[in-house]
Amino acid sequence: MTASPIARLLIVDDEEALMAALCNTLKREGYATTGFTSARAALAQLREQPFDLLLTDLMMPEMDGIALLRAAREIDRDLAGIVMTGHGTVDTAVKALRDGALDYVLKPFRLDKLLPVLARALETRRLQTENIHLREAVSIYELSRAITMGLSADEVVQRTVAAAAKHSDARAVCILIPTEDGRELRVAAMHGDNPHWPQDERFVVDAQIVRWVALAREQLSAWGGSGAIEAVFSPPFKDDQGGVALPIVAGGNFYGVLRFSSQAVQRRLSPGQIKALDILASTAAAAFESASLLAQLRGMNQELEQRVRDRTRELEATNADLEAFSYSVSHDLRAPLHAIGGFCEMFIANFGTGVAPEGRRLLGKVSTGVARMNQLIEDLLRFARFSRQPLEARRVPMTELVRRVADTFRDELQGRSVDLQISELPDCLGDGSLLEHVFMNLLSNAFKFTAGRPQARIEVGARREAAEQVYFVKDNGVGFDMEYAERLFGVFQRLHPQGEFAGTGIGLSIVHRIIKRHGGRTWADSRPEEGATLYFSLPVRTRSAAA
Repeated sequence: MTASPIARLLIVDDEEALMAALCNTLKREGYATTGFTSARAALAQLREQPFDLLLTDLMMPEMDGIALLRAAREIDRDLAGIVMTGHGTVDTAVKALRDGALDYVLKPFRLDKLLPVLARALETRRLQTENIHLREAVSIYELSRAITMGLSADEVVQRTVAAAAKHSDARAVCILIPTEDGRELRVAAMHGDNPHWPQDERFVVDAQIVRWVALAREQLSAWGGSGAIEAVFSPPFKDDQGGVALPIVAGGNFYGVLRFSSQAVQRRLSPGQIKALDILASTAAAAFESASLLAQLRGMNQELEQRVRDRTRELEATNADLEAFSYSVSHDLRAPLHAIGGFCEMFIANFGTGVAPEGRRLLGKVSTGVARMNQLIEDLLRFARFSRQPLEARRVPMTELVRRVADTFRDELQGRSVDLQISELPDCLGDGSLLEHVFMNLLSNAFKFTAGRPQARIEVGARREAAEQVYFVKDNGVGFDMEYAERLFGVFQRLHPQGEFAGTGIGLSIVHRIIKRHGGRTWADSRPEEGATLYFSLPVRTRSAAA
């Protein structure tokens, strides 16, 4: 296997014999050499083929070595230069170094003197090139940070242009982005000076541009770092010698075009430069994608916040209406009811002996109706109060709570045979005061609907289901038809006639509202004459989660 050459040398000397001897000698030392006696021919070759170092004679009839070096560096700014001279004056050496030469050698020279000079010049070139690549890498890194910094699209444009401007040979850089309607490309930002790129330039996004974007992405994706990528050198814009264009695409979305104009207008950009610009364009595309997603997210958040504000205003208005309604119920409706009830009592007390039995029965119905209406109003106010009362989440010892509630029914259960079984219940995080009302209503229902049983059996228990803790109250009462179960927890909904079982139908509505505010569910299971089981669940959570 042939070893790779140490470096590619372009050797120019008007003395053909010396040039040929130098080429052959350095080739044996491991260098790839190409020699010319004509400076113009050497420049023509440099436009077609990259070299690492120019070794040129200082005094030549067609063009002196300093002029040749200056012209060569116009083509390739990374080219290292060494001049050979037989006139070893200090002035000549200083002039050569001032014009870009890294060193010089005196004729006639020996190989052991020339090789160290070549090695130093190539090492200097390597360090300079690495420094350039490092600056380019830093600019790409800074742009990459923009992806995580949540920059806007305009900020991404400015950073991309600034990063591309740090590349070697950069003459002008600009970014074209689609207009809002997507029909045209406009200049979003520009750095440097290129007379072919007017600031107000626009391009219609036609079929030609669409095909070019697809072809360029295809060629760049399949490119291995060597060989030609014709699409980037021939974009569907105005011809601009020495420039390239790369599409900015991410996630199937087209965000624009990165245009780069080189100072070395006589030579195409190297594969390494194209690769660096491609990485920059891909990084910019990712930043644009991130900025677009962030803008969408901000828009959605703003819309959501507006909806929350609107909903909050609606709720505040509704709460105000409820407050007004509660006040009206408490004062405007109760006052005439109290008057009706009071007049009935006064009439019976003062004139009861002279009233016929049918009249007394009718007056009794009025008094009963007044009492029931007062109870409905009281239940409605309780329901509204439980709906608005703020939650105070604490750890609640449920077994102790249920036993305390059960004790409050002791007096009204006198004379009944009731078997009440309270299992050990797991504690929960919730509002103990509100949960006490839950069990107050559930146990009240169970006692009420087992009143006709010779032996009432009521069980309070619990079980775990996934991320929920389920509690239940089971009885052997009259039960109900599950066909009407969806009405069970509705306001003022009753599944049994008022004459059979007293009540207003508000108790289970309060249960449902309290449990819903805790993030839980309510449901039931029953059969007529086979009892009923009422369930509610509470999410299992820690105190920090509840807070």
